Amino acid sequence: MGTDTKQRAGIPQQTFIRPKIYMSANANSHGMSNIPEIVRQVLIPMFSKESQVGRSLKGKSKKFKQAFNRALFNAIGKLRKKVDRGTLKNEDIRREIKELAKKTGTSVGQSQKVINVYLKYYCILTNKPIKIFRELDCPIDSAIISKFGKGKEKMIRLKNMDFKSYLELQNRLEKEGNGIRLKPDIEIYDKKRIKEFLGQ
Repeated sequence: MGTDTKQRAGIPQQTFIRPKIYMSANANSHGMSNIPEIVRQVLIPMFSKESQVGRSLKGKSKKFKQAFNRALFNAIGKLRKKVDRGTLKNEDIRREIKELAKKTGTSVGQSQKVINVYLKYYCILTNKPIKIFRELDCPIDSAIISKFGKGKEKMIRLKNMDFKSYLELQNRLEKEGNGIRLKPDIEIYDKKRIKEFLGQ
């Protein structure tokens, strides 16, 4: 991977790691060797669009958004490697969220969304063990805030969410989900989406 230390879109000067993207599928006679990795990677922009993080970055320049996307891509890549090795810890996720927010000048609320959504579905679809699920955080959005926020927290938007508010919500979700912070999200978001899709 190369690095870039130039000032980017008003973001504090630092070293950005250029994402390693597998674009060639010619390494074997079937041309399929890199396909699984490309699919794992393309889930990042797909989930980014689905989670509508771009709306909370409205007004930011194209360069700012590109720098955020690169840093997000790299953060998820590092976490996914730990998932696959079975070494992922909750502190790893929260560290990457904090670092992403600091690097890019976004809020913790904006930084956490795609990271947590990606890890949720990646771990479910690859049938990771329960010990990994206990380490995952719940993706925070307006529906989760509305249901589990208390007092002023109900008025918090992702672009204003700090790490303290994030932790308070995750602690409540952990209690609600009996140690699995994802459970309330699956009950609230996923089941609702299925019913809406089926017209129920």
